[in-house]
Amino acid sequence: MKVPVQITYRDVDQSDALDERIRFKVQKLEETFDRMTSCHVVVERPHASHNHGNRFAVHFGINVPGKEIMVKRDSADHAHEDVYVALKNSFQAARRQLKEYADKMRNH
Repeated sequence: MKVPVQITYRDVDQSDALDERIRFKVQKLEETFDRMTSCHVVVERPHASHNHGNRFAVHFGINVPGKEIMVKRDSADHAHEDVYVALKNSFQAARRQLKEYADKMRNH
């Protein structure tokens, strides 16, 4: 199954290379839990800060049967100057949450 992916950019220029990388990451998430019904990924630059500079945040909204899993990684500790690193960090958190959800579903 191919999960529908919606990608939204906020205060960030759209990039075909980043779109491709996001779709690859969502495909990896689908390998973790094959019952995903959709995924919405938001790439944003929350706000420029003198202390932290231009940082990127990536959020995942993953729909699974009976639930929406939200991964929001935009605090100063999780946002990153490199959008690909921000994507990787958010993807890892999303994968952990999907694994936890899948384990919970298996145990019921």
